[in-house]
Amino acid sequence: MGEMILCRRPIAATPFYIEETSLNIYSLEELSYYIAENVYLLDGSLMTSELCNWIGRELSLKDLERELLDMLSENAPLHVFIEKLLRETGYLTGQEIKNVTEIISSFENKSEMERGKIRSDRLFEKGKYIEAIYEYEALLSSDQVENAGEGLLGDIYHNLGASYGRLFFFSQSAQAFEKAYQHNRKEVSLRALLYTFKCMRDGDGFSAMVKKYHVPREIEQDVLSQIEGITSGENVTEFGRKVSAMERSGNPEDNMEITQAILEDWKRDYCAYCGIN
Repeated sequence: MGEMILCRRPIAATPFYIEETSLNIYSLEELSYYIAENVYLLDGSLMTSELCNWIGRELSLKDLERELLDMLSENAPLHVFIEKLLRETGYLTGQEIKNVTEIISSFENKSEMERGKIRSDRLFEKGKYIEAIYEYEALLSSDQVENAGEGLLGDIYHNLGASYGRLFFFSQSAQAFEKAYQHNRKEVSLRALLYTFKCMRDGDGFSAMVKKYHVPREIEQDVLSQIEGITSGENVTEFGRKVSAMERSGNPEDNMEITQAILEDWKRDYCAYCGIN
């Protein structure tokens, strides 16, 4: 799992397999770690008799098995079930357990579409843009779309556009932002749409969107001003000066070394965003 976990309780000879993440769990400590690290991805699929029986059979915790099975039979909420597991293990602090259960409890009062968006947003926040795109696209192609409100759909499309934009897929990003604005009518989505056309250096497209959605003059000018401020910022101009200096240099080997270092940095960052090893 990426770090050493001290296990004070029995280790299972046969692991518990979590299908959603293709992961084998050998102890309650590992299970607690998994829950804490993936709290935004949890759902009722973890709350099963198979897990309870595994705890009793493989970890020899018969009392805990019975208590968890009783919870299942009583249709206890997921956050109550998870809290019992975490407190029995003692791997997380009391405050950490409270944080986890509060997040899970908040999920239980939301629709499946809302829960899916929160999980997808979490992937986006962690810089896992490819995974986020897959999740947003899956939500938008699911049966839940019919019952989702226009605002929620617009917000999902907006974050899908942001995910594409982080990977420089500006054409797909613009399509998503336009759908976002059509659903939620939020200024932030309209601005993102206009910014994306400027990133594509598509002046005609920018003007077409301004005309199509009757963008107020002050918003149009503010977007252009923001773009001007970014492109004339110190980081951008400094990079331009370095490129100009290399062009004037009489040592192509030095230039190649500097260029290669820059490209390697860009490649490393982009591969990380795309989840490429």
